[in-house]
Amino acid sequence: MTDIEILMMDGCTKSEAEKHLKNGTTVFEGEDFERHFGSYMDEWGIDEDERAEYKAMIDAKKPAADWGIVEREGKTWYIMYVL
Repeated sequence: MTDIEILMMDGCTKSEAEKHLKNGTTVFEGEDFERHFGSYMDEWGIDEDERAEYKAMIDAKKPAADWGIVEREGKTWYIMYVL
């Protein structure tokens, strides 16, 4: 599955998906993002209070602000949009 296809499953047109990726939007494979959650939070300088919002996103599979989540055939992808 390509990043463009994943963004399109999140409701983007192909041209919107291409624009988002050009602007820096990142698609994370779900298992990797969940496994390395602490490392990502450290790298991005996210404090403990804000981490709870991201943890809730993972637990409930409900996107945080400026994020998207795509689930298909047992796989999950997290999309960090750069708007």
